[in-house]
Amino acid sequence: MKEKTGLKIERWKEEYRQIKAYAMANNMRNLLIALELAVKYHEGQYRDGGEPYIIHPLMVCKTLMLLNVEKYLKAWYPEKNDSWVKHQCDILLAASVLHDVVEDCELPNKGREMVDVYHLEEEVWIIVNILSKPPKGEPYNPKEYFMGILKSWKATLIKLSDRANNCTTMQVFKESRRIKYIRETSEYIYPLCAEGKRRHPQFSNIIKILENLIVSICESLASLLGMQEEITRQTQNYKEMIDFIEMNAMKENMPNTYQALLMAQKFYEGAFRTSGDPFIIHPLRVSAYLLNLGIMDDVTNASALLHEKAHWAKGADEYVRNSGINPEVIRIVDIVSDKAMPLPKYYKRIQEDPRAILEKLANRAHTCTFLAKASYKEMEAYTKENQEYMVPMCEWAKIHLPQYANQIEIMQYHILSISNIVEVVTKQNRLTSQKGS
Repeated sequence: MKEKTGLKIERWKEEYRQIKAYAMANNMRNLLIALELAVKYHEGQYRDGGEPYIIHPLMVCKTLMLLNVEKYLKAWYPEKNDSWVKHQCDILLAASVLHDVVEDCELPNKGREMVDVYHLEEEVWIIVNILSKPPKGEPYNPKEYFMGILKSWKATLIKLSDRANNCTTMQVFKESRRIKYIRETSEYIYPLCAEGKRRHPQFSNIIKILENLIVSICESLASLLGMQEEITRQTQNYKEMIDFIEMNAMKENMPNTYQALLMAQKFYEGAFRTSGDPFIIHPLRVSAYLLNLGIMDDVTNASALLHEKAHWAKGADEYVRNSGINPEVIRIVDIVSDKAMPLPKYYKRIQEDPRAILEKLANRAHTCTFLAKASYKEMEAYTKENQEYMVPMCEWAKIHLPQYANQIEIMQYHILSISNIVEVVTKQNRLTSQKGS
């Protein structure tokens, strides 16, 4: 039996309370029923790390809540009324909470009683069954399974949120399972993201955010495990990000972002990440991530593209200052890139500027491939910095920047997920190294 601490049990209760309050406030009948059933069916089950299993479906649901599916439904279906939009979200979130019960809880008749006895709408049951793999011993065709998921936008979003949450707990896996999980993600999940964006374009931003989280975690772990091919595989199509940023800069009238994009391609030319890939990938990801999150501030996105001054080409600093770009962009870049000062002062300066906070959080969520050649001391400093400075800054920002509270919580989740994995794997690798010496 896995360790069951009061602290871990309280965590799921708090997440449950928040989701239930959201369901009641939005009159989501299916979600309220699903919450009760999920607690009932998953009772006595625990995750590999010792947490009550219910925390997993709750976090899958919460992630989709934070990503504000409702906003995209309203934008894509303007002819539909609010009641229809709320109902679609109710079905989605209810299915997300129950997505594992048929597969893991040995329910008779594929959980049909959820409809016949507990009066869930049939669509919830259908989606849960789409997401459920066949029982052990029965034939399982992964390609058919994922093709079935793609037919439903709800099943697609739930599956990606499910994989994202599972990736955040890979620190408890054995090394062989980590390697297998990363390769399985490359083989099936990344194609699911690509095809999901094509089939369900109304949710492409949400899919990109979830993909970002999955890629960053898998890249971080791949860096620690020396799986160079997995890092390279996810960075070959970086020119698509250039097109995406350029399109948004023109569509949203972001002249500084457009100018910064042109300069970034020039300044970072010939520079490479620790993993050996073109350095431009990192600032592109930071800016694209902000755009996917709906952070369309021109100065913030321009500074995201230019924030790595240490990697600029010779003469770039003077060029930027004389380029006519908004001086606020230069100021944010100077604040975020000034890593010579003590950390307390560095983070105090960042916290004084909302744009600097957003840029720093998006940046930290994508600082992962340096781990490929980082020393144990550097890795420990990285996780310590996250706990002592990044987390408190996130908590402060969620209160003081309420217009970005959801985006900040997503970025905090992203950063902590990578940090937890790095911390655990670093300790394990260090112990293995000490035993071998």
